[in-house]
Amino acid sequence: MTLPARSLRSPVGIDFAAFVGRARPRVDRGLADAVEAVPAALGTVRPVVGRTLGVRGRAGRRWRPMLTLAVAEALGADLEVALDAATAVELTHTASLILDDLPCMDDSGERRGEPAAHVLLGQSGAILLSIGLLARAAELLGRSRDGAELSEEWGRTFGFGGMAGGQAVDVALGGDSRGAMRRLYRKKTTALVAFAADAGARVAGAHQEDCERLYAFGDDLGWAYQLVDDAHDLEEDAALGRAPGGRAPLRQGRRLLQRGLGRLDEVLGIDERGVELLSTLSREVVRVPGEFPLRPRRRGVQPC
Repeated sequence: MTLPARSLRSPVGIDFAAFVGRARPRVDRGLADAVEAVPAALGTVRPVVGRTLGVRGRAGRRWRPMLTLAVAEALGADLEVALDAATAVELTHTASLILDDLPCMDDSGERRGEPAAHVLLGQSGAILLSIGLLARAAELLGRSRDGAELSEEWGRTFGFGGMAGGQAVDVALGGDSRGAMRRLYRKKTTALVAFAADAGARVAGAHQEDCERLYAFGDDLGWAYQLVDDAHDLEEDAALGRAPGGRAPLRQGRRLLQRGLGRLDEVLGIDERGVELLSTLSREVVRVPGEFPLRPRRRGVQPC
């Protein structure tokens, strides 16, 4: 069956700022509820949870849970039905950052300009905090629509074939890998983005084929984001006099972004407005790595 092509270059009049205005407060509320769920008996742990989640102190960019909400809205669902899944996505992301910052991993004493969790709670406290966030994520997914399927997919996302496996390759080889190892390394970044898109589709009641297509779209988006971020790192290296190594991550990132956006044409449950919503979100995410991505386009800057 040949699907009608839908142009991603012709806006259909979506108000992206209005979507952000509806979606962002919901994400913030879901994370605030997760902080309140921490037992008061744990004392100083609750405020540290609030800081790591950005409920207190600096907030993260939140684009992964926003992707879950955007997919659900693009498929015609109310944002509230996707809130638990979106919150679980950000909890999972934050848990991974806490582990990444540990001295035995990336050894970072700061996160978003504030002390890392292991500085505030010690290494054992940070590990337990990460486990607690993952457990809360599992709880939220379990009570979502299609909770069993979502939980199964989430386990694969964080497990040996996903984020944990990708981080293991990074620790062992520093990302210098090829073939199957290279594909697993990518999962450190792409697995959660793919899950975020798939989760939005599942809670919206999408058909299995559309869930799979949106998963593939998320996978491309996640790797495009990482590659463009790598391109910024290479620019910084060049400014410091270090050789860029001959890679072309910006070109590869643009190609992957376009491939991901092209996949949206194959999703039967999304109309032109939904395609435009997800396209705009994707371009915002990939174009401004290292900054808050959900802002109006800067004058004179062309999308990738």
